[in-house]
Amino acid sequence: MKFFRTGALVAVIAILAGAAAAAPLKLTPANPQPSPKAGLNAKYSWEGNPPRKIQNLAKVKQLLRKAKPGAPLRGLDYRDTNEGDPVLTFNEAFNVAAEITGYIRFDSPGIYELETWSNDGIDAWVGGQQIGYVNGRQGCEANQRTEVEVPKAGWYPLNIKYFQKYGTSCLMMKWGKQGQRITWTPNDVFGR
Repeated sequence: MKFFRTGALVAVIAILAGAAAAAPLKLTPANPQPSPKAGLNAKYSWEGNPPRKIQNLAKVKQLLRKAKPGAPLRGLDYRDTNEGDPVLTFNEAFNVAAEITGYIRFDSPGIYELETWSNDGIDAWVGGQQIGYVNGRQGCEANQRTEVEVPKAGWYPLNIKYFQKYGTSCLMMKWGKQGQRITWTPNDVFGR
């Protein structure tokens, strides 16, 4: 009987944990609401040419301590490059760490799906919630799709730590309101 109760308790906890994990992440709007310029801020640090290499986000955090401001990003629409092309708005192609900050604007409240794409690693946050995470190398592909709750229209803080080791690079984002098709996030909803 004791075994049955313990098993039932474990099953109930697993169901509750699954339900909690499935709930949309509630975003926190910027307070006060900004009047930002178009685009996103970017700071960069460079590890050097191969054989040096950035392998994970721990190395990115270390490198970003000496990061320098770079040209702003137009948004999160940096499609897969050719090998050897510069990363985002930086002038190097390999072993680049970046921190991207600013805001994203939601024009109406509701439940949205957000999906980051990266080549290579990413740690992406919007409105205080993590929406994308890859701690290693990958080709230009989708990370996880995250369901978020936007409590009111307005600007929400955005922070992304990103790295590109070598090969090609990309950094993009898709979004869509619940019940609608998910599409590439337009550049005009980002501010710095």
